[in-house]
Amino acid sequence: MSTTTVSRRFLALNAAFSALVGLELIIFAADVAQMMFMDPTGWKPLALRLLGVGLLIFALDLVLMASNRFVTKAQVMLVVYADIGWLLASGVLAFLGWQFFTEIGIIAIDVVAAFVAVFAIGQYVGARRILAPVSRASVHLEGGVLIARVERAVDAPAERVWEVMTDHPGYADVASNLSRVEVLSGDGIGMKRRCFGPKGESWTETCDLFEEGRSFGFKIHTDAPDYPYPISDLQGRWSVEPQGSGSLFSINIEAVPKGGLLSRTLFTFVAKRQFKSVLIDLADAWAQRMERDAGGEQVIEGHRESALVEPGARLHPSHTLSDARS
Repeated sequence: MSTTTVSRRFLALNAAFSALVGLELIIFAADVAQMMFMDPTGWKPLALRLLGVGLLIFALDLVLMASNRFVTKAQVMLVVYADIGWLLASGVLAFLGWQFFTEIGIIAIDVVAAFVAVFAIGQYVGARRILAPVSRASVHLEGGVLIARVERAVDAPAERVWEVMTDHPGYADVASNLSRVEVLSGDGIGMKRRCFGPKGESWTETCDLFEEGRSFGFKIHTDAPDYPYPISDLQGRWSVEPQGSGSLFSINIEAVPKGGLLSRTLFTFVAKRQFKSVLIDLADAWAQRMERDAGGEQVIEGHRESALVEPGARLHPSHTLSDARS
């Protein structure tokens, strides 16, 4: 279970309750004012409708957070603080508003506050369990370009990391947005590969950067008539460097969305979350494979050393590096 599961469940409950109360205040503002206020006339129905709109916006924000597997502790705690603010305001209204609210109105304030308190406690408990992903990812907009980056330290030598990163068909095994990758032609700069999405959509990419054992890059042919995504320019960079006894690899993606201001804004809003999730999942899966392969090499090397030390001992022909990777 993800460390964000508890928080996201309570965020979802909070969102549903906030949306329900918000809709009620908007649709039945006059009836609610009649029930809650000693004098329900004047500005009260309008104030309730505005409160309802605010709750719907709050609920939408909570829905987005609840659907984010990588919601942060800080984000959840902001919601907890907002709920605490609601509780404090409810307490003041219930204590000082006895000449302003009806008895039913006071009860309604207390009941809503009780639900909010439960959500706040659940979110707080969940936030304390959240652990930051080992793969560090960031997505931001800079000069109209969406820039996504992830980096991950692994307990594997740079040579092994490089082999895994340049296993192009194997890329689809770790990238959740791909079902298949085919190398069409070439090697190094100028190499072409075709990537297939989960629904069968495909596009071609050309390698435009290659430093053996260190980094490579691909330019995606977004100008092709059959390119499936609303992106006018897209490129990726993959790199690795030694770090201590292991390595540090990184992926950098730069994308320029198509269309007018509205379509670019919507794309950026959706892509920010999708890019981050895809990159973290990819980096985690890659790291697992890199460290598994590196561990397999160590086991085989140990067998080889034993074969040299122990008379008559030998490495079985079936103990190959490819077996260690499986």
